[in-house]
Amino acid sequence: MNRELIGAVAADTDRRLHRLLDTRVNPGAAARDAAAAPLPAELLHEAARHGLFHCALPTDVCTGRGFAPVRWGLVLEHIGYRCTDLSFPLLVYLTAGTIRRLHHDQRTDLLEPLSDGGRLPLIGFAYTEQRDPFDFRGSLTRHGDTITVTTEKSIVAGARILDAFLTYVPDAQGRLTAVLLHRTDPGVSIAPLAVSGFRSAGFGTVRAADTAVPCDRIVDTDGLAHAQRILNAEAAFFVAAPTGRMRAIAEACAMHVAATERHDTPLADYPNVQSLLGRMHATVESCRATLYQALEAYGEDDSLWSPLSWIAKYTVGQHALSVAAMAQRLTGTQGFLDTSPCARHLRDFSGLLAGGNPQEKVEIDLGVHLTQTIRPTLRAPGE
Repeated sequence: MNRELIGAVAADTDRRLHRLLDTRVNPGAAARDAAAAPLPAELLHEAARHGLFHCALPTDVCTGRGFAPVRWGLVLEHIGYRCTDLSFPLLVYLTAGTIRRLHHDQRTDLLEPLSDGGRLPLIGFAYTEQRDPFDFRGSLTRHGDTITVTTEKSIVAGARILDAFLTYVPDAQGRLTAVLLHRTDPGVSIAPLAVSGFRSAGFGTVRAADTAVPCDRIVDTDGLAHAQRILNAEAAFFVAAPTGRMRAIAEACAMHVAATERHDTPLADYPNVQSLLGRMHATVESCRATLYQALEAYGEDDSLWSPLSWIAKYTVGQHALSVAAMAQRLTGTQGFLDTSPCARHLRDFSGLLAGGNPQEKVEIDLGVHLTQTIRPTLRAPGE
């Protein structure tokens, strides 16, 4: 990865967003987490007005100036580095990803009713039912130019904040169908959901009870492939901000031990402290390298599965919790206090284990991929 590009993106992101993050987002992070209070949607709209999404969206969509995956990943990483509330970049990446998907599907017409006064449409992803996708409950039935949707999505990020949701419901033949539901559609209700991490991301359960909407709200009749393409395309972006936060944690720990003395000696001079810091530093930079490799390999081929993106998701998911735990060890009792962000980081990072795709599922997929890659090169003995 070009270090000059990393620095240039960081400087541009700071220029656009430092005031918003420093005065509006970061100061309320601890209080929102304690109260499980959702981030105000206006913060996302304000970020859009400052040009946050300029490299995340196509030129003909909202404030986009052309999707540039490497730059967008670096923007998200730097937001994670600067922002102490990881719920903010979580909602940012979700909104950008779903809008790009609708643009790719040539369904930007669905964005217009949500773009009141040119505002950024805030769209989420309602998929999870805590059951196998081939056994999803609910129904989608057609009545002329109208469809009626009944479904319940058990855990949806941004449910209490966003305007609409790409929702996946089986039709009369049992085929999963992607349909866009608005939070204001008749029969749609949203219930708050208590979660351990990303507590200001407005998680909730989204229900639709005999919700009648126009047929043109159907986005794709092959909903299973549609959902997988979104998950695949966004896997690396999902962990970009947590990677930046890991770097911020490591640097904060280095500053803490350099400024703290025991027996008239800075903690930073103790070999065991240096060893732990070194382990943390190596872990963070390994995650960054894996993320950068995935961003540089990002393609527009609309594939169902890209191994490097999932390796990045898996690697950051595996190591983020260990970095937060090392931070608690290095900060001692201070890291145990409620005023410390350590506990919040631990809880947020735990969401990487199941979010996007469970780590164990990613392991299986990667193992299958490696086997299928190697198998054609194998020869029987004597050949």
